[in-house]
Amino acid sequence: MLLDALNRLSGQWQVNLETRVSRTELYEKRIASSRPSLGFFVLLISSAVIATLGLISNSTPVVIGAMIVAPLMDPILSLSFGLAVSDDKLIRRSFVTVLLGVSTVVVTAALISSLLDITHVQSEILGRTTPNLIDLGIAVAAAVAGSFSMTRERLSSSIAGVAIAVALVPPLCVSGIGLNLGHEITAVFGRGSVTGLSNQVAEGSFLLFLANLIGIVVASLMVFLIQQYGTITRCWRNLLIWLGLLGLLCIPLSSSLHDFSLTQEMNAQFSRFKAGKVERLPVIQKNPGLWRRVRVMYSNVRVVNNKAVVDLVINVPQALAKNDQAFDRIMTSLVERSKDYGLDDTVVNVNVIPNLSLSYSSRGSEG
Repeated sequence: MLLDALNRLSGQWQVNLETRVSRTELYEKRIASSRPSLGFFVLLISSAVIATLGLISNSTPVVIGAMIVAPLMDPILSLSFGLAVSDDKLIRRSFVTVLLGVSTVVVTAALISSLLDITHVQSEILGRTTPNLIDLGIAVAAAVAGSFSMTRERLSSSIAGVAIAVALVPPLCVSGIGLNLGHEITAVFGRGSVTGLSNQVAEGSFLLFLANLIGIVVASLMVFLIQQYGTITRCWRNLLIWLGLLGLLCIPLSSSLHDFSLTQEMNAQFSRFKAGKVERLPVIQKNPGLWRRVRVMYSNVRVVNNKAVVDLVINVPQALAKNDQAFDRIMTSLVERSKDYGLDDTVVNVNVIPNLSLSYSSRGSEG
């Protein structure tokens, strides 16, 4: 009686188990996707051009558009399927297609950035140079969605969303851009800029691509095995190899996650000094005076390898700008607070309005 009542209330609602694509049909599609075609390279080069120009112009919508156009996900899923069914020929062909695709994107991005003579990098580029475990988690979730969608006809429209989530082409474009940058580059953060950053753009962005690639392969391989398109008794070697690669990748990514967490925490800390809250520092509370007129206009924190660089733009009264001892007190206080995070070193670069530039470190200070 209760079941009948629930059925009437819900309109006989129940979970619909979509029809699974047959092994033969999926096999044929994966074989076709593993072969490079003219259309594949046309779309890939177009995507690389769109993504590179979007990254250089710091346009998020343009970069998202490039993700939708990019066809690189297909051969990677063919590689995963080949590993699941232990088809060596499909594995080799898919791997070569992925390798050709990667080379095409990197070379295209390098050529464009060389022609435009890029020396400045902005947030869209910098955001892809420090991957961490969060990025790997995104890749795994996107791979589960992508590979499962391929096994269900009704879900095939979800592939575009998966391509946006996993972002394979933009990191490769950043690697191509990074190859043209020297050891000294200028990074633009909001209203401020920092010159003299070590050029780790190409390496960091390629690590992000590897995180996406390995995460997709391992997660998709598991999905295909769970749905019995392959058997673990035949592909256990392939599974162990890629799980090993995943484990090795987690070492630098976990370190980056630690740096990412510290960056967020310190950014939040320094953001509290904005909008006239600088006087909350203990050293200022003892001597408020002109400090109540100090405004932090911009702040940015970067933590790499447990070392922090803090960039500040501060507006101060003219009289205070000439008071070196007062500045030493407030900057020393800021550095001391940042040392609470257990960092190996902290550098605070200060640009003061009116004209003054200072640099303070946990090892000392420079004017």
